[in-house]
Amino acid sequence: MRHLIYLVFLIGLSINAQEHSVGVKVGGNIASLVGDGTSNLSSMTNFHAGFFMEIRLTKDVKIQPELLFTVYGFKQNGDGPPKVRLNYVALPVMAKYFVSKSFSFDAGPQVGILVTARNGTGSDANVKSAFYDRDFGVNAGVSYAISDKVSTSLRYYFGLTDVTAVSTKNYNRALQFALQFKIN
Repeated sequence: MRHLIYLVFLIGLSINAQEHSVGVKVGGNIASLVGDGTSNLSSMTNFHAGFFMEIRLTKDVKIQPELLFTVYGFKQNGDGPPKVRLNYVALPVMAKYFVSKSFSFDAGPQVGILVTARNGTGSDANVKSAFYDRDFGVNAGVSYAISDKVSTSLRYYFGLTDVTAVSTKNYNRALQFALQFKIN
């Protein structure tokens, strides 16, 4: 399934690069884990980076698929390792409704594949077995075009699937801010 998603995204980039905007995206995440037994956890700051395509559907609506490397995770207060970094390859697909030439409301689903999970102890101990390999959720936010080539966005990711492979049910959450640079 994930290979199919990557293939469709890459084919879309190559076929439509002339007709639609493509670019790079970099930004920060303030991420946390919520759910059962997370009262001793707090959010942590990390990053995301990758590529996007902006496809115009109508005058006021665009679709923006993205392929990102994004780092979620959490800090533990008290006992245990101080922080856990969850590294994902994520594919959000945002519908953007423009209320003006520069400002849009954005929303859409996101699929993520866990690449690595490290708890930061010793030599960055691998804790991937404590987490499921997939994550699914929805994003909602806003975007603002600073110029024809540069825009910024602010969105909230709301994970809908349990990401922990233990007896508790826990979900990723992240406030994300980014700069986007169109390359065509």
